[in-house]
Amino acid sequence: MKHVFKIPEEYSFRKLGIKGKNFDTQELDNKAKFCFIETEKGHETKIRQKECSFYYFILEGQGNFEINGEIEECGQGELVIIPNRSIFRYSGTMKMLLITVPWWYPEQEETL
Repeated sequence: MKHVFKIPEEYSFRKLGIKGKNFDTQELDNKAKFCFIETEKGHETKIRQKECSFYYFILEGQGNFEINGEIEECGQGELVIIPNRSIFRYSGTMKMLLITVPWWYPEQEETL
C-alpha cells in the first residue's frame, strides 16, 4: 500500500479564483483530505462548510482570511483554522496546503 504521495501534476479543480490539486489518499485513510491550493487573488465568494473544519497552512505568499466577519492577515509559515459551520473567504496571492477534517465533499459546502 502506498504511504508517500507526491503533489499531483494536474489540477483537480478550478473555481472561484482558486485552483487545486487533490492528494489521492482516501484508500489509505479517509479521515482527512489533503489539497494543494493556489490563488492569485483569493476565493471570490463567501462559503460555509456544513461538516468540515478547514486547516490552511500557508506555504508561500500572504493575504487575509475573513472568518465570521473578522479579518486576519496571514503569511508564509502560518496556519489558519476555520471551524466547521464558519462563514469565510480569503484574498491574496498564496500557495497553501488545505487539510479538511472529516473528508470534504462538494455537497457539504454552501456558497453565500
